[in-house]
Amino acid sequence: RELRHPDPVVQPRFFAVRPFAAANGGIASSNLAFYTVLLATPILLTRHLHWSSLQTGIALALLSAPMVVFSPVGGRLADRLGRRPPSVAGCVILALGLLPLAIAPGLSPTALLPCLCLMGAGVGLSTAGLQASAIEALAPEQAGVAAGVFSTSRYIGSFAGSIALARLLDEGQGLEGFQTVF
Repeated sequence: RELRHPDPVVQPRFFAVRPFAAANGGIASSNLAFYTVLLATPILLTRHLHWSSLQTGIALALLSAPMVVFSPVGGRLADRLGRRPPSVAGCVILALGLLPLAIAPGLSPTALLPCLCLMGAGVGLSTAGLQASAIEALAPEQAGVAAGVFSTSRYIGSFAGSIALARLLDEGQGLEGFQTVF
């Protein structure tokens, strides 16, 4: 609650607005997937696939760099086509990039690196549309609250991914543990 304010800042009724709830669920889910992979990949590559630090850094750049490229593209598409198409397409691309990792986490570099690129591209493509959708779903005077809840949802997804990784990734499990995580 805000100090000296009779109503809570975040009200459960906001989540009854489908675009608002969907945007917050979408960003939480995509950040859960993205940050789990971001944190698990260096462990997988160095401990189990014996990649060097340089190779691992390049792999992480291939996960993150497409976000920089596709974020403005996603924003322009969200303005041109509406919020839903780039948001859904980005989340689908993210899932398609993650699918091979879930099936076989010990992928060869030629298979792993395109998966990481797809994931980064998917996050970049979807984020602007998701954020705009969340903010536009509520009344203009609630835009600050909508933006704050959206950011909180992003962090909740990231934290949940980190917690899941720590819980599921037991050192004794080998590649099977990564399959469970992914």
